[in-house]
Amino acid sequence: MRFYLENYGCTLNQAQGEMIANSLISQGNQLVGDVQLADSVLLSTCVVIKHTEDRMLKRIDEIKREGKEVMVSGCLIQVPRNDVRRLDFSFSYGKLPILKEGNLSVGVPIADGCDGGCTFCVSRIARGRLRSFGEDKILKSVRELIERGAKEIRLTALDTGSYGQDRSTTLPKLVSKITETEGDFMVRTGMMEPENADSIIDDLLAVMRSEKVYKFLHIPFQSGDPVVLRKMGRRYKIEKFLDVVRKFRTEFADGMLSTDVIVGFPYETVGGLRTTADVIKEVKPEILNVTKYSPRPGTSAYSWKTPPTNQTALWSQIFTELHRDILETSFKRFVGREVEVRSMEEGKNGSFIGRDQNYHPVILRKGKLGDKRMVKIFDSSQSYLIAR
Repeated sequence: MRFYLENYGCTLNQAQGEMIANSLISQGNQLVGDVQLADSVLLSTCVVIKHTEDRMLKRIDEIKREGKEVMVSGCLIQVPRNDVRRLDFSFSYGKLPILKEGNLSVGVPIADGCDGGCTFCVSRIARGRLRSFGEDKILKSVRELIERGAKEIRLTALDTGSYGQDRSTTLPKLVSKITETEGDFMVRTGMMEPENADSIIDDLLAVMRSEKVYKFLHIPFQSGDPVVLRKMGRRYKIEKFLDVVRKFRTEFADGMLSTDVIVGFPYETVGGLRTTADVIKEVKPEILNVTKYSPRPGTSAYSWKTPPTNQTALWSQIFTELHRDILETSFKRFVGREVEVRSMEEGKNGSFIGRDQNYHPVILRKGKLGDKRMVKIFDSSQSYLIAR
């Protein structure tokens, strides 16, 4: 069978799609780079919001009309459809993700499922309870990927901070063992919820001091309003999130912070939205993901009344513009500095996208993929640094 891979969604979903693809290859199937040459399409799907799920269902119908078999992996496998082949990720763990040509970064899943209780999250329902993968399997995958040329290992899960809670271990212990692996590479930890981050932050910051670990933290707070957080089923107060961020900023002043907010959730008020804006102003994240709330069937919050759509649209724009102003100031402070950067990915017109120790994206005008060298930052934009 000749098959084509279409990958959507988060780093976890995409890495799992690649691992399933490698499992199919090991069974004698051929992965092709042109969908027109394929007998089947492996669609690694995402359903985190309704718009995305609708796109996935539409794409399935398009592939079917072309006379091709559809193999579905990812969160959509829980949606009943009799005319697709469902491929659960569990059978393929141990196969490596695909190291794409022109990109030296690769996602490595460390766990699946989640034991959280968020009232809006369909991914938790689709993937089930937390299942941390064994350290030996993860370390074996990391070693093999580094031997194949990977320079950036992205550890991924629905919540990396929960890793090991079902195995009597922790994320910092895992990262520490990965840094002992021989080779020239970097590790990036993935998204973690504030409650779990709070319980491991001191040990995690200690591990981040390694030259092999990016000074990067992805910790979503979703809302600054305590009422909304409670209705969301989030098990922390905003002060806990702020405490984790302060520790990170104190330890790594130039580190990169990523966070997420949801706009338009039930029980949201203008006063609560202003509180969320105040949190954004305080923590000044380098990455801010603003998502408009999307009710998902099967979740507790599905039938709850949502705020007016014009209010949601307005505050989504306000948060986006606020973050734009933060970024302009944040990246400008690096202009004139010399930093060590590795070319991680091919860019446009012969350029490369590199990363420094703090995970800042740096545009390099020339060089070679995988090169690591000292460069001088001479300009910045709202999303990256520019070096020569």
